[in-house]
Amino acid sequence: MYEQLAGATTVGERIKRLMAAQEMSLSELSRRSGVAKGYVWELVHSAEPVVSRMKPSAETLYAIGTVLGASVGDLLGKSLPTPAAINSWPQGLRAYVEQAHVPPEEARMLAAINARGRRPTTPDEWRLLHQTIRMVSEGKG
Repeated sequence: MYEQLAGATTVGERIKRLMAAQEMSLSELSRRSGVAKGYVWELVHSAEPVVSRMKPSAETLYAIGTVLGASVGDLLGKSLPTPAAINSWPQGLRAYVEQAHVPPEEARMLAAINARGRRPTTPDEWRLLHQTIRMVSEGKG
């Protein structure tokens, strides 16, 4: 599942990817989860700020996740990567993530980075890259 969700940045994108992997329609997900089709459509097709304002309940995410074989944490991008996924991470990333207690969703994002065919190779290089990304995303860079 990690591979399917890697790089997904929204709840809707994660749901959409899991549905596609199972060739499941919105109607089928709605019927099996008991969540209104229109609400599922909004989750899947709306931008993250809209989803945040919608604030799907844990019960709703649990119902959808159960049908898709995912946890609420998986849908929120908060679940821990599997040992197999961690073992496939680029050199130095695992050590950096463990040392710096990087949140799972940020660790996944870092694992997906490949700039100009090169990735950092040491925990220090990963730390510098991560700090730079944080500064830019917070508007400080």
